[in-house]
Amino acid sequence: MDLIERVRGCIDKYGLLASGDKVIVSVSGGPDSLTLLHLLWRLRFDYDLQLHVFHLDHMFRGQESAADAEFVVEFAAKLEVPVTIKEYDVAEYINSKKGLSKQAAAREIRYRFCLELAEQLEADKIAIGQHADDQAETVLINFLRGAGLTGLSGIAPLRNDKFIRPLLEVWRVDIEKYCSKHDLNPRLDSSNLEAIYLRNKVRLELLPYLEREFNSSIKESLNRMAKLFREEEDFLEKHAATKYTQSLLIDKSERIDLDLETLQSLDLAILRRVIRQAIKEFTGDKKDYYFQHIEQIIELIKEGITGSLLQLPQGLRVKRIYKTLRLTWQERLKQDIKEFETVFTVPGQYTVTELGVKISFNFELAIFFNKKRLTKDSKKLFLDASLIGEQVIVRNRRAGDRFCPLGMEGTKKIKDFFIDEKIAQEVRDKVPIFTTLKGVIFAVGDFRIEDSFKVTEKTEEILVLEVEYI
Repeated sequence: MDLIERVRGCIDKYGLLASGDKVIVSVSGGPDSLTLLHLLWRLRFDYDLQLHVFHLDHMFRGQESAADAEFVVEFAAKLEVPVTIKEYDVAEYINSKKGLSKQAAAREIRYRFCLELAEQLEADKIAIGQHADDQAETVLINFLRGAGLTGLSGIAPLRNDKFIRPLLEVWRVDIEKYCSKHDLNPRLDSSNLEAIYLRNKVRLELLPYLEREFNSSIKESLNRMAKLFREEEDFLEKHAATKYTQSLLIDKSERIDLDLETLQSLDLAILRRVIRQAIKEFTGDKKDYYFQHIEQIIELIKEGITGSLLQLPQGLRVKRIYKTLRLTWQERLKQDIKEFETVFTVPGQYTVTELGVKISFNFELAIFFNKKRLTKDSKKLFLDASLIGEQVIVRNRRAGDRFCPLGMEGTKKIKDFFIDEKIAQEVRDKVPIFTTLKGVIFAVGDFRIEDSFKVTEKTEEILVLEVEYI
C-alpha cells in the first residue's frame, strides 16, 4: 500500500482530522517532519485543511541550526504554506532546569510555542512527525525507567484532542524511501548520530543488539504491546474516572474533598488512578507528583488518623479529616501580606507568624560534616557560615529581587525562579527571603541557596537552615 494511503488510514482510524481543520505542522527539516508536511499537503483537499508550518531554531548547533530554519522557510514557500520561525536559546533554558536533557528541553519548548501559536491562529490540531520507530524506542526507554502501564502504552496517536501523529504506524525506512522518491532532500541533525543521549543509545545500540541477539521483530513487538497497553489504559482510566466521580464530595478552586470510605474500598490499581486524577483536577497537572507521593497518599488513606497531613511539591497539602480526604493549597495569610522584615541572631529557632513559618539556624563544623547530606538531605540548606555573619534578615519578597541559584551562572529574578520552580502563586508571598545585614540574598525559602554562599573545600563552619511551613 502506498504511504499516503497508509497515513490516510491512520488518520481515519484514530479520528485525527476533521474536515476544515486548521493544522500547525511542527517541522524540524528532518526526514520525519518533512514527510509529514508533504503528505498533509497532498491530503489538504481531501480534508479541506489549512496548513501552517512551525519551526523552532533551538540554537544548539550555530550555523547548522540557522541553515535548518532557512531550509524550512524555503520548503514551505515551495508548497505555498505559511511558516512561523521561532528562535530560542534552549541551552540557557536548560541551565535553569536541573536534570533536563537537551532533547527533553527542546521538546518542552517546541510544544509550548506550538500551543501558543495554535491559540494565536485558532488552530485545531498540531501535527508531530513521530513514527513507529519512535514508538518502539519510547516504550523501551520507559521500560528501562520502570514505568507503569501508562508509560508502556507509549505515544498516543491523538493526545488532548490537539496533538496528532499521523505517521505513528509508519516505519523510518519507509519515510526515507518517501523522501528519496519525492526528492525532499531533508536536513540531517548531526547530534542524532551521537550515542550520548539515552534515546540515541537505545536507537543506535540497544535496539540493534536486541534485534540481532533476541528478537528480529522487536520493534514490531514493542509497537504491538504499546497498542494493547494503550487500549487497557483507556479502559482503566474510564473506570477510574467513574470511581473518582463517585468519591467526589466537594470540588472547588480552593479544595477538593473525597469520600474516604469509597477510596478505601477501591483496588490499589484503581485507587492510584483516582488519586492521580484528583491531583490533576486540582492542580491542573500531575507530572510533578511521582510514585512515592501517590504511595504516601495511599498510606494516609489506609493507615492515617484524623488530622494526618502530607505536604507535597508545589504547596499541595493532602489531609485526612474524619471520613474525608482533602486536597488544598498551603494556606495563605488571612489578609494581603504587607512588606515584612526582621533581624534574627544565629544560631536559633524562630517562629515567623507573619509568613507562617518556623525557621531553624544551626552551626556544624565542616570537619565532621558528611558531604553526602548536600544532595540527600533535601529538607535542609547548607551554607558557608563565615559569609553570613551572626545576624540575618528574614523578609518577604520585593519587586526586582534577584539572586544566583546554586549551580547557575548569572542572576535570576526571584519572580522568574518561582515560575520555573512552579511555586503556586498562593504561597509566593509567604516564602521567606534570607539576606545578610548588607541585604545580599543567600537563600530563598527552603528551595535554593545563592551560589556564592555554597559549601566549598575552604568552608570551616556550616550554617544549616531549615524552614517549616505551619
